[in-house]
Amino acid sequence: MKTYITLLRGINVSGKNIIKMDKLKQLCTDLGLHNVQTYIQSGNIVYQTSEQAPSILSKRINNTILTHLGLDIPVLTLESEQFKKIIYENPFTTEEELAQLYITFIEGTPHLKGLNTLMDKKADTELLHITASAIFLVANIGYGKTKVNNTLIENKLKVTATTRNYNTCLKLISLASTI
Repeated sequence: MKTYITLLRGINVSGKNIIKMDKLKQLCTDLGLHNVQTYIQSGNIVYQTSEQAPSILSKRINNTILTHLGLDIPVLTLESEQFKKIIYENPFTTEEELAQLYITFIEGTPHLKGLNTLMDKKADTELLHITASAIFLVANIGYGKTKVNNTLIENKLKVTATTRNYNTCLKLISLASTI
């Protein structure tokens, strides 16, 4: 069995798309996923399964949430080694940068025309690095104030995206290594 990390987008934000983590864990267990763990209320799931296709896992989890909770939630799944690789590709290494680092995981092929918009929208003091699978943003003005947010990324790059802070990503890697 392989270990996977699944990220849900847009749950438990401002009283919308409420999903309790114990319910999410039970739904995943009912799907036949093993050693299911959730982390914080933003929809992070770590588990093992013999299923090999992250896109199929995402679809199964999305369908289960839709069927049982009536919520059509974007779901992004990565094999844990791929997740680690993305995090370790991060070019920002100072303690100050890491404290303000947000990683936006993207699914789909980004439209290159949108990349310039992202660069134009970032504040002069923000740092931005874009790869084929993630966008790394040092939001030193605060993530709540940055213009390079999840919505802009999805609209301009025409991808599904979800954002986590660096510390959450490290915790997910740690959880994945213990199951």
